[in-house]
Amino acid sequence: MTKWFTAQGPTPEETETEVARIVAAWPDAPTLNLETLGMVLNTARTQVVAFAPDPEEAGDRIADLLAELGYAEDTIGAVLALLELDPPADPIERYVFAQLGQAKTLYNAGSVNSAGEVGMDGFTFTPRPLDKVIRSIIRPTEGGFSVG
Repeated sequence: MTKWFTAQGPTPEETETEVARIVAAWPDAPTLNLETLGMVLNTARTQVVAFAPDPEEAGDRIADLLAELGYAEDTIGAVLALLELDPPADPIERYVFAQLGQAKTLYNAGSVNSAGEVGMDGFTFTPRPLDKVIRSIIRPTEGGFSVG
């Protein structure tokens, strides 16, 4: 079972478990301020979900195309069932991985000073929302058509 990263649980014990999980995946996570960490993770999740393909919309498009090609309704239903176009109860693993990558990008972008420098030694980078790598994790293009 895959689940979204979060900095907060319903109980203090579950919050501790969630923070340990995020630190295991992102050792430099800003765990001294769980409110900030939570905002970064929630913003990253929102961005990933907004960019992800809508399975219902994809299913409608596929159904319309198959109907236009003359396939019977029961065949269209079988194809849609095989494609598993219903939104999954648990997030797709690559979406959670993209959330982690995007959270790091967001946090680093907020850590840039006015000269564009991050950290020590004057390392610089230009942060971009949902960079090419994160977009390709959410919507892989290799291998053809992807619905989610």
